[in-house]
Amino acid sequence: MKYLAICEDDLLFQFMRKLATKRGEVLFLVQESEAARRIRRRGGSSQSGDLTADTTYEKAHLDRVNQVILFIRSRQLREQVYMLLRTAKPELPIVSLSSEKEATGNHKDPLLRRLPLEDMFEEFCAPQLLDTINRRTVERIRSLFREKDKIHILLQHDPDPDAIGSALALRELLGRNRATTPIVTFGEVTRPENLAMIRLLEIQIDRITHEDLHQDGAKLALVDVQPPYFQRPLGKVDLVVDHHPKRAPFPARFTDLRTQYGATSTIFTEYLRAAGMEPSQRLATALLYGIKSDTLFLERGSHIADLEAFTFLYPFASRALITRMERPALPREDLEALGRALSRLQLEDGVAVIHMGEVKREDVIPQMAEFCLQIEGVEWAIVSGLSGNRVVISVRNVGYVKSAGDIMKRLFDQIGSAGGHRAMAKAVVPLDRFKERFGEVSEKVIREAIVPLIAEREEDQPHE
Repeated sequence: MKYLAICEDDLLFQFMRKLATKRGEVLFLVQESEAARRIRRRGGSSQSGDLTADTTYEKAHLDRVNQVILFIRSRQLREQVYMLLRTAKPELPIVSLSSEKEATGNHKDPLLRRLPLEDMFEEFCAPQLLDTINRRTVERIRSLFREKDKIHILLQHDPDPDAIGSALALRELLGRNRATTPIVTFGEVTRPENLAMIRLLEIQIDRITHEDLHQDGAKLALVDVQPPYFQRPLGKVDLVVDHHPKRAPFPARFTDLRTQYGATSTIFTEYLRAAGMEPSQRLATALLYGIKSDTLFLERGSHIADLEAFTFLYPFASRALITRMERPALPREDLEALGRALSRLQLEDGVAVIHMGEVKREDVIPQMAEFCLQIEGVEWAIVSGLSGNRVVISVRNVGYVKSAGDIMKRLFDQIGSAGGHRAMAKAVVPLDRFKERFGEVSEKVIREAIVPLIAEREEDQPHE
């Protein structure tokens, strides 16, 4: 692909320098001979000449050019150059950069694209600026911990792939090992695919108590979770990195919350890239699986950053291992529980509601919610169950309705732990507090509490 960048000076070259010095793909045509010399001294390819003269474009060999980038601040000169190009090569694609509102050239020209300078800045400069920010963030995170410190990386009660991959990345970023920086949880990993992940990638997650959290002066880092998620105080928190919405104010020495991202693994992938660290196959596989699972393969709640991180990790990761993680053996008792639950499915106006009763493993509740979205006509899935002395409610929607987390927080955050994303959310409420508020735990009670709020939110959605 050959580009011709037509400019008054070498300002555009400064924006495009990395691309412009690569294999001579961009020829800069400038008015000033001194500007052309500056470009060549910096490794670029350039010519100079009168931009209003036909002979200038003959020397530029337009027949070999695939696209022109037009960056001329003078509106009059820009129009003259546009007309010269159209006369010399009518089928030549042109991108015109301008800070002005006036259009360049013929409005009906299908081969002319007008790009405002602010868009160009975002396209060429935003990634570099983000790298700078991430490098500073990495330096700040590393400065939180001394070499002799032990660090506990704390995850949620039933860690998922995004949390596990992020924890591995933090340990790699800090240059630590399993002994000095263990990955810990107050609960345990229960879902079959997550158990397969830690087995196949040889990841150790230790169960810990609140009393041992700061034993021997251990520092504390939280990834993919925030302190308010835990019902008991955690003591001093050194680091929180997460992509979930902020539930409540909390103290921490350093916090990086990016709620627009679909996965915390995306944040850590950006850290690694900014630090110039190439991930091992094991780490890349964990991070890729974290992004894939939290965004349903970039279909749910994802951001352009998730796509860029996924693209970066893909060549390093093991697709074979991910396939084995995603298809673990399903215990027969889980299959039977799912079958019984489906027989109790209540579907009305696109909302599927199931109360599973007592379950041996909490993870079958979100599994059932995910499965319900595959049923024809289902736009929302609400699945609840009793796990020990807690009521667990999992909510999913198809993605274009964006209120699941807000609904769950509104209903249950005052009596338990609730929240989530636009298309997926969860509530965990102590059984006695649930009964105190709603009287009983049943499909009818849960339907009557949640469905009206879904209808209210859908009515508020703008219609196309």
